[in-house]
Amino acid sequence: MGLVMYDTIEVSQFAGLTMDAAAGYVDGHWPTFPTLGHHVPPGTKLVSISVLGNPADCIDVEPGDVNNSQGAAWARKRIDEGHWKPIVYTSASNATAMFNALGAVGVKRDQVRYWSAHYTTLHICSPSACGYPQADGTQWTDRAHGRNLDQSELEENFFQQAPVTPGPGSQEWWYENEMIQLEFGGNNAAAVVIPNYFADGNHRLRFGCSQGAQIKVDFLDMGATWTGNLDYGSKNEGVKIPKDCNFVVVRKVSASGPIAMCFTT
Repeated sequence: MGLVMYDTIEVSQFAGLTMDAAAGYVDGHWPTFPTLGHHVPPGTKLVSISVLGNPADCIDVEPGDVNNSQGAAWARKRIDEGHWKPIVYTSASNATAMFNALGAVGVKRDQVRYWSAHYTTLHICSPSACGYPQADGTQWTDRAHGRNLDQSELEENFFQQAPVTPGPGSQEWWYENEMIQLEFGGNNAAAVVIPNYFADGNHRLRFGCSQGAQIKVDFLDMGATWTGNLDYGSKNEGVKIPKDCNFVVVRKVSASGPIAMCFTT
């Protein structure tokens, strides 16, 4: 069973419905996204759509909005800016042409989420289901519940989070007090494996940033977090590593320059 997402140009159509997600426009004739959260149940995932090529979660590729090449350029730009798997919406009959346009700008199929429009019965497009290319979700009706309401079926993993890019801590050649620059992925996170030697309850993580920063450290296997401010040109005393903690994720909350880290007592 997949996820249910609704979208409409009339936000009143959401009334009384439960859903996993709702989509709305950030631009065009019906900019519904700014108030979308007020019309759907709490906890509903919100998807922003652009019909003009502005920043959003999704680009609407169809006649009257952007064309295939413009949609592909939008996806390329979003990926280059660090956005994980931007959503490309287009009709199932246009899917192959859209994928060709994406390929022309170096965007692979697995770098985007493809949301198809194919009005038949509840399904997610695939060669076996309807003969069209595999989609990550399909808008299968524009009259859901007898309303002026689009309904889509989405794969269960449609809203999965971007994987954390491993940082240099995955290499166990660290030494005490050796400052190593962290390598952050496009999601501003770096995964660090804590060697057993430093997980004895007596060591700390210390950070430095030449231009100032705020960071957050998640001790994922301990359910604990720490937030610290790194002053210009100084080394922060950091945070104590919980005993038997072997994995942390360091996230940039704000930063102007590279961030380094070391293990210390």
